[in-house]
Amino acid sequence: MKKSLGLISIVFLVSFILASVPFCVNAQDNEIPVWKKMRYLSEEEMYLPVETGKDFVRSDPPPTPVYNIAEFDYMEGVLIRYPFGIPYTLIAEMSEDIMVTTIVTGETQEVAVRNLYGSNGVNLDNCNFMHAPSDSYWTRDYGPWYIIDGNYEVGIVDFVYNRPRPNDNNIPVKTSQFLDVPLYSMTLITAGGNYMTDGYGNASSSDLIWEENPGMTPEEIDEMLYEYCGIENNHVLIDPLADYIKHIDCWGKFLGVNKVLIGEVPSVDPRYPDFEYVADYFASHLSGWGMPWEVFRVYTPGGNPSTPYTNSLILNNKVLVPITGSQWDDEALQIYEDAMPGYEVVGVYAGSSGWQNTDALHCRAKGIADRDMLLVRHMPYFGNVAQQEEFEVEATIIPFSGEALFPDSLLVYFKIDDGD
Repeated sequence: MKKSLGLISIVFLVSFILASVPFCVNAQDNEIPVWKKMRYLSEEEMYLPVETGKDFVRSDPPPTPVYNIAEFDYMEGVLIRYPFGIPYTLIAEMSEDIMVTTIVTGETQEVAVRNLYGSNGVNLDNCNFMHAPSDSYWTRDYGPWYIIDGNYEVGIVDFVYNRPRPNDNNIPVKTSQFLDVPLYSMTLITAGGNYMTDGYGNASSSDLIWEENPGMTPEEIDEMLYEYCGIENNHVLIDPLADYIKHIDCWGKFLGVNKVLIGEVPSVDPRYPDFEYVADYFASHLSGWGMPWEVFRVYTPGGNPSTPYTNSLILNNKVLVPITGSQWDDEALQIYEDAMPGYEVVGVYAGSSGWQNTDALHCRAKGIADRDMLLVRHMPYFGNVAQQEEFEVEATIIPFSGEALFPDSLLVYFKIDDGD
């Protein structure tokens, strides 16, 4: 068990100075059946119960306190599945900086994928393989959720995947074994595409989470999310996209603890009032830092080419944004640059039909939380603060690696307004 290090009183600013010039990654179209590109049920699956082929048992919740891990927290890897739903150029891009974990059926398929990676510029030094059967490539929807438990260890929270795909439903179990981390199972029917969290006790979903769990009240759902994921405020909203999937990643995204991106449609669009409602909702509520969310808008009128810009993937210092050849691509990339200074914004193209309005790269890749992260939890000052002789900022800093902290490296960096 790793030791926690108590509360350390410091003043600090973590600053990332990174390139933020977008560039595009071109890709080939994949030969995949149309129904699999749309995240919906096949005709055969429509007649199957969700839990087919798997006995799902609720476990005890994690030891408290539980902290939820956000997408923009540090990741050691990314989980994808073969056959792929993403282009090789995206896999090669991710393998530059991070471990790419690919789900394959076994040794034979692993050898085949290694050869494909070698032929397509993927850095094999940053690749490993998890042997497990799977049913589809939507690792975001069925993949594990990551938390920090009361022992300050990374753990996995499992849930009942809202599709009758038993192999997919079992991937969180396989991942916990692969990573050798604790597994906690809650009997909530949902999907990762309909869940986003800020890492500070806030989460948000569309009201699909209520529809899929008719045996639970909203209060019981909130209590389960609190026990297993550390969610103190579960923001359940209408689905402004008004499409079949009702996943929040199709129209919204937390970009940081106090930043959220919401799609935008023309005022003549019948969905316009609903999009404005969810944008106003976040603007009028407090983020995990106790300050109002800063709401950014990206134009997502839909149509063909699609505009799935909220369906992006944050991997450490990079933001991978799906682009389609739409006239709104450049504007979308600029929105990300404005909202996330210090990040490298990468436009990812996947051919004429690779990304859909309800299914793009976020749906098909899932970050793997860094088991050796340096955890920093901190409540910043904001707004106008009264003049004082000194200001104390408190932070909890915990190295999950078990290494010691160096006191002379716990430093203060600050500036007044736009000064040095």
